[in-house]
Amino acid sequence: MASKLMLSIFEKKLKLNSLFNTIKNNVFSFAALIQSVRIEMTGEVVSCSSQNIYPAPQVAWNTDPPSGPETLQNSTIKTPDSKGLYTVESTVRILGNVSDHAYFCSVISADKAQVWTVSLRQQVELIGEAGRELSIPCIAPENLQNFSLTWTFTRTNDPTVILSYDSRTRRTSNLWEGRAGLEQDQVLMGNGSLLLHNPENQEHSGTYTCTFTGFQSRHMVQTQVNITVTPIGRCTFIKLICICSLYYSYRVYYYKETKTSRYLMRNHNVCFTVEDEQNNPHMQVTIAQGYSTLTGASWFSVQPGN
Repeated sequence: MASKLMLSIFEKKLKLNSLFNTIKNNVFSFAALIQSVRIEMTGEVVSCSSQNIYPAPQVAWNTDPPSGPETLQNSTIKTPDSKGLYTVESTVRILGNVSDHAYFCSVISADKAQVWTVSLRQQVELIGEAGRELSIPCIAPENLQNFSLTWTFTRTNDPTVILSYDSRTRRTSNLWEGRAGLEQDQVLMGNGSLLLHNPENQEHSGTYTCTFTGFQSRHMVQTQVNITVTPIGRCTFIKLICICSLYYSYRVYYYKETKTSRYLMRNHNVCFTVEDEQNNPHMQVTIAQGYSTLTGASWFSVQPGN
């Protein structure tokens, strides 16, 4: 009787141990999965990180265009928490100018079953003119399939989503309809360049970020865009009669100048104060795109110039 009782207790203990091991293995099997990888550029370094991984993963770096392993040296730290799950953080120093390379970081599970790859490219500053269409380049890495594309715009702190595109459904959600768009015949081939229609200098100046997201991959391209108002000509004029005691009226003649010729485009009346004339005795003015405060014209303004 005693032996049967001992055997029963022993069998129950084995079952409990087996159940505990099963639960433990399932927990760590789930936690071992890489859920996401983050990449960012700060100062002179590019950092890559992921968390809640078991066992500790490996990290590999490369660039486009390629750089030798002796020049792309990384510093990687793997830190376990109280549950034994790892956070991995890896950094590399930027090579040359910040826009010279795209940086690729791959986090690889211990059993090699998972490889998550993220990349970041920061392009040279792009200068555009107010009122003129501007294309902001963004090209996906090769062989990227079944991806989503998202464009965001940051002028101060928080990014704003401009538009998103899904290659599987070929649907575009455009929150800047009429102001921005994609080249639909190019985006499926990995050309996600953004077209800005009639940009304005303040409203559309800032950081544009293009993000391609696919299976276990995410690729970002950041571009600082500065939209400027460019003077497009000069004008000459003759003084007309005084409208009132505080203002002089001028007939302004707008000329378009080329290397070989100069011809009249249009003329318009403009008023300047007596103070304006004293500060600017020759009454030269500059025509700039995008404003219509003084002249009422839709494509230029007239302001006293030097």
